[in-house]
Amino acid sequence: MAVETDRIADPWGARTPYGRDEQWPRRVDTQLADGITDDQGRRWVQTAAVLHSNGDRLDIAERDARIVGVRGRAVDRVNHGQLDVKDLFGWRANSSPDRLSAPLIRRNGQLVDTDWDTALDRIVSRTSASDLTAAGASPKLGDVRPARGSIFRVARPRHRRSRS
Repeated sequence: MAVETDRIADPWGARTPYGRDEQWPRRVDTQLADGITDDQGRRWVQTAAVLHSNGDRLDIAERDARIVGVRGRAVDRVNHGQLDVKDLFGWRANSSPDRLSAPLIRRNGQLVDTDWDTALDRIVSRTSASDLTAAGASPKLGDVRPARGSIFRVARPRHRRSRS
């Protein structure tokens, strides 16, 4: 059975000291959903951490089409199985009842559910009609207009070279 660590009192877990010219020690951190135990059947899916730019690899536990846990990968050259607090707990937001399940748009001052096509069309039309330089976009981008099959197409200004 794995040793339980109080991640509130000790967010980084047990220290794993190492000396000069030694490799960082391997330690496989694991965090499972409440009620899920190590011996319960589930599928582990290899992935990379997306909450930061370290490139840590980790495994996600999946059961009944839900994320039910994470664990570090001891073979990873970046984190050697050690997960930070974002990796250990960030996945819990995926199952949160507060998480939006559909995009929202504002109608008559109220946010209402809509489908993705309507939401993306709204983004394209509003962005195309706005002055993007006021939002901090480079004026060198040119006009931003909707294109078939994509959200934006950048229409670069055409400059004619003079022939001398």
